[in-house]
Amino acid sequence: MVSISTVVLILTVAQAAVIFWRLRNTRREDWRFVVPATIIWISALNVTLWDFLKLQEMRFRFSVMSGMGIVLFLVGVAVARKGVATLGAYYSRSLTIKEGHRLVKHGIYGHVRHPIYLGAIMYVVAIPMLFSSMYGSAIMLGLIPSSIYRIVIEEAMLVDEFGDEYREYMNQTKKLIPFVY
Repeated sequence: MVSISTVVLILTVAQAAVIFWRLRNTRREDWRFVVPATIIWISALNVTLWDFLKLQEMRFRFSVMSGMGIVLFLVGVAVARKGVATLGAYYSRSLTIKEGHRLVKHGIYGHVRHPIYLGAIMYVVAIPMLFSSMYGSAIMLGLIPSSIYRIVIEEAMLVDEFGDEYREYMNQTKKLIPFVY
């Protein structure tokens, strides 16, 4: 019989392979985001699973933390999906400028420059919270600095492409958190 550890290992390797395959054409400097973010993501999920299976003995307990996780997850998914929908054909997982690309400043992008990152941070941090895993949540917070690193790369690319129009947009909107940052 196959152990849970073996299944987790196989799924971990498969997930990393899928992530790297999808981003195979991304810019070279983006790999400094992709590799650490993938390691953090997979580590946090594995620690959450370990916490739930071993420490919590597979007992789901609805708590304040798991309730907050549900809300954070749903809001994060909604924010990220709204960002993807607003970008439409300009959306890409990799850092690329598409032919005929125009700067999107309407909709959710009128309030924050990087709503997809904001939503993603919210929903990935929420996953361990759903299982009341403080350990998994703490590790998942490591995605915040790696996401900020990727935002810096993306903004440099957008300044190169759109110049003063993007600089003006940067002065009018917050980077990640509306009205704050």
